[in-house]
Amino acid sequence: MSVETSPLQYLRMKIGKAESEITIFLKKANREADLVRLGFDILRLCDDVAAQLQQISPSKAQACREGCDLCCRNLIQINPIFAVVALQEARRSFDEEQFEVLKERLVSDTPHCPFLFDGRCSIYSVRPLVCRGYYNLDFELCKIGDYYEKDSGYQGQDGHAAHQLMIFLFVLENRIETIEKSLGLDTGPIFLNVAVRTLLERPETVEAWLSGQKIFPGVSGNEVVDSANAVKTA
Repeated sequence: MSVETSPLQYLRMKIGKAESEITIFLKKANREADLVRLGFDILRLCDDVAAQLQQISPSKAQACREGCDLCCRNLIQINPIFAVVALQEARRSFDEEQFEVLKERLVSDTPHCPFLFDGRCSIYSVRPLVCRGYYNLDFELCKIGDYYEKDSGYQGQDGHAAHQLMIFLFVLENRIETIEKSLGLDTGPIFLNVAVRTLLERPETVEAWLSGQKIFPGVSGNEVVDSANAVKTA
């Protein structure tokens, strides 16, 4: 990719390619391993886009750092695909004690992301899209809930890498939902904790979701969408 490519040209190209590939993959998916593979492929794409945007339109150092967990002190709304990935990563990387803590949090409705341990994300490499989109250049603004430059809105070609990535992730999430709807799949969003709890309690959840069933509790219910604690993917 030429460094002379504009950010928006690059993002349009990546979104178009991703949309085509996700559609083809979801049409064929019929088991949990398929959805895990798709989720990891999407997240690798996000990592690649983030790195390329830093070359095209660099941003200054962010205030976000290990130990800063302000945006994690919420319940996170996601697309169901990324709940499957989160649980897969926990099964792979957690020890027995940590996994038991996770399960206890899921059944007790802990009022923050259940994957927050010791002030840091325990599944950071596979964190959902909404978590990747938040950024801040001023830690003091984080403290009052301004997780990014809200007042500046859409910045077009003049945006820096962090803001352009947020736009990319927002558009990608919406394209994924559009694809899922076209295939008769329940799109969410749903709380991460609710989705992971469902996956643990019902081993057949992924296959049922891929068959078009509305399997996740509260996906379309007001008890989820209207919660004041939700960080929405928009």
